[in-house]
Amino acid sequence: MKSCVHFSRGLVGVALMVAAATFVVSCEEHSNSERNESIEVYVDPSDPEPGDFVSVDAKGGVLKLYVKSNVDFTASWEDEDKSPWVSVVDYSAVDPQSGYRIVTLKVKPRSTKSCYYTRRTGMLILSPLDGSLNYNKYIPVHQGYTARVSCDFSLLKYGKTDPRFSDNETPIENWTDAQKKYGFLSTVIAGEEKSHCYGKNGYLKMGDDKGHGADLISPFSSDLRYDSLLMVSFRAVAFTDYFTGKKDANKITVEVLGGGVIADFAEEELTTIELEAPYYDVRSDEFPENMWDHSDFLVFVVGTKQNPITVNTQVRITCGSLSSTAAGNNRIYLDNFYIRRYTEDEVSYFEENGGSGADRILGSIVYEDNVEDEVESSGE
Repeated sequence: MKSCVHFSRGLVGVALMVAAATFVVSCEEHSNSERNESIEVYVDPSDPEPGDFVSVDAKGGVLKLYVKSNVDFTASWEDEDKSPWVSVVDYSAVDPQSGYRIVTLKVKPRSTKSCYYTRRTGMLILSPLDGSLNYNKYIPVHQGYTARVSCDFSLLKYGKTDPRFSDNETPIENWTDAQKKYGFLSTVIAGEEKSHCYGKNGYLKMGDDKGHGADLISPFSSDLRYDSLLMVSFRAVAFTDYFTGKKDANKITVEVLGGGVIADFAEEELTTIELEAPYYDVRSDEFPENMWDHSDFLVFVVGTKQNPITVNTQVRITCGSLSSTAAGNNRIYLDNFYIRRYTEDEVSYFEENGGSGADRILGSIVYEDNVEDEVESSGE
């Protein structure tokens, strides 16, 4: 996999299942006892030190790990998905230069049905062939990022999923108490009684047909105080009239509030970026089922010395004007909003995606018919 794997030499991010496995081993051997068996795993045989976990590309692919060991071993895989997302292809080959054994894994994409990046973890287990040895090497394998804020808006059930119908659209102020507890906010324009951010059936509509704009402000997350790198993802498509084909403006502004800057403009310390949403195709035979095709965006946020990410950091998405209707309609449909953190030890998509903008990572494979489908886990 091209630039798709990072190997940490710390103990950060080890899953609870790893801790449990380690506990079992430690019970079998005294914590101060020295072992003769040794199994060390490297992403690159030239690495000076072995690692403790692997971070793999959300796109999946073939991964080779290099194992230095003084015992013969077998390799197996465990995860909690209904269908394992990694398979062990081979562990018998030997690297001719280092003499290390090569373990080859085939990794599925994080998702093949949507641009979904929330972390999942599995375990590569290297076990000595001699069953009498109470010694296994556990290597956690992570795919995706830890979610700080996440909402696919499936909790909203207002009207129909078809965007051609506007009946029962509900402003955010009129949502149920359970829906309001998710913490999303929207600005009420001066002179208006409610915002123009509307809940629909499974997604949001921003703005109206009278030229009013709208914004969506993400909930607070106290865990953000630990972060310096964030990836924001969401879906957005612009309004097209079904009968006339007339299109609204398609402008979107993404702004970081309360700490942090847009990674594309880190040197300038800028906190906003302008994007353009695609239009759904009302003439498609598959409309409205395909209204979200190729509508995913990634926006990267970094903390700087002058403007670090804090507990007060929020992300604001604005569509149209909040002060004037003169510019005309700018209705945007929005879905699948996530803020995820990542570290320098994990795969970074900033350069590969060409910076913030349309999702070119999973967005490039999600609609291919020849990609194996897998059951998405919904855990955060």
